[in-house]
Amino acid sequence: MTKTWFRRLLLSYLPVFFIVITILFILFFQTLNELTRREAMKANDFLAQQVVRLTDNALRSIEYRVVREILANEDVQRFFSRTSMDVLANIRAQAVMDDLKFNYPVIDSIYFVRFSDGFIFGDAPRSAEEFGDAPFIRAYAAAPAGTKWSDARKFQAFADSDPVDVVTMVKSVPYNRSERQGYFVVNVSLAKLKETVGQMYNPDISLVKMLDRQGNDLLGAQPAGRTEESGGAGSGTVLSSYVSPYTGWEIASGLHDRNGLKWTLSFYYTWVVFALIVAMLGIIWVVLVTKRNYKPIRQLVSLIETYSAKPDHAAGDKNGEFSFIRSTLESLMNESRLFQKRYRERLIMQRRYHFHQVLEGNEQLSELEWMAELSQFHLRVEGKTATAFIVEIDDYDGFAGTYGERDRSLLKFILYSAVHETAKLHGAAVWAEWSTDRRLSLILWTAGPDSAQQSAAILEECRRWIGRHVSFTITAGQGGPATTLEETRLSYQTAGQCLQFKAVLGANRLIAAKDTVRPQKEPQEWFKTIYLLSPSLRMADPEWRAHIDLFFRQIREAVLPRREIENVMQFFVQHLDGEVSEQSKDYRAIWSDIRRELQQLAGRWDTLDGLQRECVRIFDAMTGRIQELRESHRSRALMLQIRDYIERHFANPELSLDYLSGKFQVNPKYLSKMFKDETGENFVDFLIGRRIEQAKKMLLETEKPMQTISSEVGYYNYNSFNRAFKNVVGVSPRDYRKQMCGTNKEVAPVGENGVAAEYG
Repeated sequence: MTKTWFRRLLLSYLPVFFIVITILFILFFQTLNELTRREAMKANDFLAQQVVRLTDNALRSIEYRVVREILANEDVQRFFSRTSMDVLANIRAQAVMDDLKFNYPVIDSIYFVRFSDGFIFGDAPRSAEEFGDAPFIRAYAAAPAGTKWSDARKFQAFADSDPVDVVTMVKSVPYNRSERQGYFVVNVSLAKLKETVGQMYNPDISLVKMLDRQGNDLLGAQPAGRTEESGGAGSGTVLSSYVSPYTGWEIASGLHDRNGLKWTLSFYYTWVVFALIVAMLGIIWVVLVTKRNYKPIRQLVSLIETYSAKPDHAAGDKNGEFSFIRSTLESLMNESRLFQKRYRERLIMQRRYHFHQVLEGNEQLSELEWMAELSQFHLRVEGKTATAFIVEIDDYDGFAGTYGERDRSLLKFILYSAVHETAKLHGAAVWAEWSTDRRLSLILWTAGPDSAQQSAAILEECRRWIGRHVSFTITAGQGGPATTLEETRLSYQTAGQCLQFKAVLGANRLIAAKDTVRPQKEPQEWFKTIYLLSPSLRMADPEWRAHIDLFFRQIREAVLPRREIENVMQFFVQHLDGEVSEQSKDYRAIWSDIRRELQQLAGRWDTLDGLQRECVRIFDAMTGRIQELRESHRSRALMLQIRDYIERHFANPELSLDYLSGKFQVNPKYLSKMFKDETGENFVDFLIGRRIEQAKKMLLETEKPMQTISSEVGYYNYNSFNRAFKNVVGVSPRDYRKQMCGTNKEVAPVGENGVAAEYG
C-alpha cells in the first residue's frame, strides 16, 4: 500500500537532511573504506596463494615419492607379488614405510593391502577381520578414477586406538596397470598439516580455512556450514579464496574479529561512524514526529489489515490509504471465493485418499467413526447392505493408444458418472474412486434381503450401458455383502481376487466369487505339457501348435487367476531358456529376441485368449527363423560339397550347371543362385578362373604343347581355351609363356598323320 499522507509528511523533513548525509558519506566513508578494503584483500590474496602452494607441494611430493617407490623399489614389488607370508619382504616393506614417515612428518600412517592373500601390513591390523579401514578401501575400489586425495575422514588403526583425522591417498600396485596386486595407502594427519600451515600466519589475527569437496574444514578452524558473521571468538570475515588445481580443496582467508582488532582497524572510520550516528538520530526524530501525525489513519488501516486475509494485497495501490480500504474489501471477497473452490478440490482428494486407506486397512476406524465419515460425505447408508466392486477398463493398452490424455479423462468421467446415475435410479448409495488409471473401486449400499443381487444388477446394467454407448468395455469383480466395516474390507479384497480371474473367464462381464470355483484337477498337468512343448519349439516341430493349444486349454479348464498364470508363464519361459541354452550361438540369438518379446508381453496381455494369440504369433516367428537357419546350414554344407567337386573335376569338359544339378539333385537355377551367394561370383566365372589358374601353372612348370594343356584343363577346342585365357590374363597362352619363361621355342604336338603341327 502506498502511504500517501505519511510520505507527504516524511518528505517535508528529509531533503536537507539527506544532502548533509551525502556530503559526509562522500568525504569520509568512500575514501577510507576503499583504501582499507583493498589493502586487506591484497594481503589475504597473498596468504591464500601461499597456503595453496605449501599444501599442494607437500602432498604432491608425497604422491611423487609413493609412485616412485611403486615403480622402482624392488622391496615394494616383492611384497605385493607374494601370495603368502614372507618375513624378509615384510621387513623391507616396513623399512620403506619408515623412510617415508621420516622424510614426510605430516604422514600419520601407512599400510599395504595385498589382494593375493588379503594381507594388510603396516599401521593397521594384519587380519582382514580386524581391519577397520575396509569400508574405505571398498569405497575407493568402487569409486571412479581421478581423485588423488580423499576428503577428511576418521582413521582408527586398531580397535583400542583413538581415531585420527586424516586425508588419504591410495595408489594401485602396479601403478597405472589394469591388473592390480594391491593398494599402497598413505594417511596424512590433518593435525600435522594444520601445524605446518599454521606457521605461515598468526591465528589470532588471520583466518584460514581449507575446505574439502564435502565442505569439511581440514584445518579445524571452524565447522563447515557456520556463518562468517556468527560472532564469538572464532568469527571472522573471508576476504579471499582459491581452489587448488591439484587437490580440488578451497582455501579461504580473512580476518578474525578478536582482541579488539576490528575496532583497531575501524579507527579509520571514526568520522564515518560519527556521521552515521548523527544521521540515524536525525532519521529517528523525523520518523517519530511523522508517525505521531500519521497515527489516526494508521489505526484505521491496521484495523482493516487485522481482518484482511492478505494485508499486502493492495501494496501497489497508488491512490492512498482510502483506496486501500476499498481494494482490501474486494480482495477479501475474491479470496473467499477462491478458498471455497480450493476447499471443494481438497475435499475430493481427501475422499479418494480416505476411501483407499480405509478399505485397504491402513486406517483404523470404529463403526461409529466409519458411519460419521460416510455422513460427512453425504452418504446415507443406515439400514443398507454394502457390496464392493472393482471395475477395470478392458484392453487398457489399446484404450490408451487410441485416445489422447484429454479424451481418456472424458471417457473415464463418463464411466464414473454412469455408475453414479445408475445407482441413483435404483435408490442405492454409491462411493466410487479411481484406484489406478484403469480401475474404478466402488461400494454400493442397497436395502432389502437380496441386496447383493440388487447391487450386481445395478452394475450389470451399467456395464451394458457402457458397452452400447461408448467405445470400450469394462469387467467388474464383485465382493460379498457386508454390514460392518471389516466385512466391507473383506468384500473389497474378494472383488480384487475375483477380478484376477478375468484373464481366464473373459472380459466384458461381472465376475462373482461363485464364478471362480476351480475344478478338482491334476495340478501338474500343464507342467507336463510344458516339458513336451519346449523341445518341440526348440526343434521347430509342427506339433508345437497342438501342444500350446493343449497348454492354454489346461490353464483355462483349471480356472487359474492372473497371478498364477503369470507364474506358470514364467516357469515356461525359464524351462524353454534351459532348452535353448545348450544350442549353438545362432539358436541362442534367436531365443534372445523371442525372450525379449515374451518379457514385453508379460505386462501387456489382458485375457488368456489374447495371451494365447500373442504367444502363437511369437513362437510362429521363432520356429520360422529356426527353419530358415536350418535351411541355411544345409545349403552351406551342400555348397561345400559342390565346390569341392569342382576343385577336383574342373578338367572335365562336360562340367556345367546341368551336370552338377543332375549329380547333386538340385535345381539348376537354385544351384546358380546358391553358388553366387556362397562364392560371390557365378558358376561359369569360377570354373573358368580355376581352369586358367591350372593352365598358367602348367605353362610355367611344363613344356607341354598348348593343345595338350588346353585338353587337360577341360577345353577340347584350343581356340576356346585361347580366347578364355586371353580374356582372363590379357595375353595369349603362347605370349604368357614367352613373357614369364623368356623362351621363344615351343614344342609342337604330333598330329595323327605324323606331321608336326604348330599351335600358338
